[in-house]
Amino acid sequence: MKKRAIVLAVLMGSTACAAPPSSPPVQSVSTVLPDSDPPISYAVRRGDNLYNLARFYMMNLGDYRIVQRLSRVRNPYRLRIGKTLTIPRSLLRSDPMLARVIAFRGAASIDGKAVALGTAVGEGGEIRTGPNASISVALSDGSTVTLPSQSLIRVARLRRYHLTSELDRLFRLETGRSETRVTPRTNGRDRFELRTPISVAAVRGTDFRVALLGDGQASTIEVLEGHVDFAGIGTEVMLDSNTGARSGRGTLIGPVPLLPPPEILNPTRVQSEPEMIFDTASLTGAAHYRVQISADAGGLDMLEEVVVDQPRATLPPLPNGDYFVRIAGIDANDLEGRPRVLAFDRHLNAVRGTLQPLGGRRYLFKWQNLGEGEHLFRFFLARADAPDRPVIDEPALSRKSLVITNLLPGDYVWRVQASEVASNGKRYANWSNTQTFTVAGKQRHTISRAKPPAS
Repeated sequence: MKKRAIVLAVLMGSTACAAPPSSPPVQSVSTVLPDSDPPISYAVRRGDNLYNLARFYMMNLGDYRIVQRLSRVRNPYRLRIGKTLTIPRSLLRSDPMLARVIAFRGAASIDGKAVALGTAVGEGGEIRTGPNASISVALSDGSTVTLPSQSLIRVARLRRYHLTSELDRLFRLETGRSETRVTPRTNGRDRFELRTPISVAAVRGTDFRVALLGDGQASTIEVLEGHVDFAGIGTEVMLDSNTGARSGRGTLIGPVPLLPPPEILNPTRVQSEPEMIFDTASLTGAAHYRVQISADAGGLDMLEEVVVDQPRATLPPLPNGDYFVRIAGIDANDLEGRPRVLAFDRHLNAVRGTLQPLGGRRYLFKWQNLGEGEHLFRFFLARADAPDRPVIDEPALSRKSLVITNLLPGDYVWRVQASEVASNGKRYANWSNTQTFTVAGKQRHTISRAKPPAS
């Protein structure tokens, strides 16, 4: 049986939200709020009666009378096997559950306090991220909730009921975005809800994203795995995998096919410059691109994130190491498509060169590398009309300057390569940008290389 998720659009105003142009259907949605806390259904087993169920599983012994009335039971001591009892959740005994921080960066907090790996949050807790921050928490069942920067989510309910052993997990997204991976269970009764002021996502075993846009006038939902019924009162839209929808205060847009993963150009490139640059092929239908750097392929340990309007993104520097980049297109409805995930090598090994005329046909070439460790350098100089045929090619230089004298008149190009064998055994080599200069005057037939200046 396919895993399913149920998403209810809860629309509390009657004024339509202005939405970006789109081809999917725009549907009118009722403003009636659906039941927010449905009761638990329990099938009677051999030996059950309402008195014993209340004695062992309910908060108060007299609560059996409420169940008797709701379930239309005549004799509380005689129950038919298989009969379904309707039991409000508030009557049942339960054990509290905890979620724990498994990754974070920047100004992430729980209940206003800075976090550390393993910090616990329970029912009633508040999880918040500041600018350029992120946090991921894992529940005891393996489900995870990840918040990027400028997001706030509250843990409204996190418990396990004694009677049915089902899990009840309710989160309220107040600001920003969330990405949730819910671990499927076989009992078919567990509840996982993620609410915003205008939508409710009630999920069983799926991978989905929810975002609250702007000042809370619209919400988007994207389904990466599983199936979703996106519904308001009186209207319903089926969302399969790779589709999404946008709800506002009075409108529903969807289903919308999610954009495919973009193609990352030059995927084997080592990120050797101070700032990291990623290029993608232009993606049809993409109004923006979200680029995220994480320490893991799943994107739980998020390190950097940026949204750009063109298929090139520049991100701040990171220490040397192995990372993952996730790039996804965002369409005109603010629905984020499927991401492309790529492992890449970050190793700062940039080199910059300068040229200083010393007079008398003497030129001082200097360079500086920005990486760490010991480097060797290769100096390459050629005429501009034959850039691949060296006039001077000096490999394995340990110094960072060179004086060249008696160059023939003409136009020249030059560059420097920095190379290093890192502690991981890999060899990294990176060229500086090619620079040009002109030597004027009468031609001469000798070229000599001078020693570097004593200074």
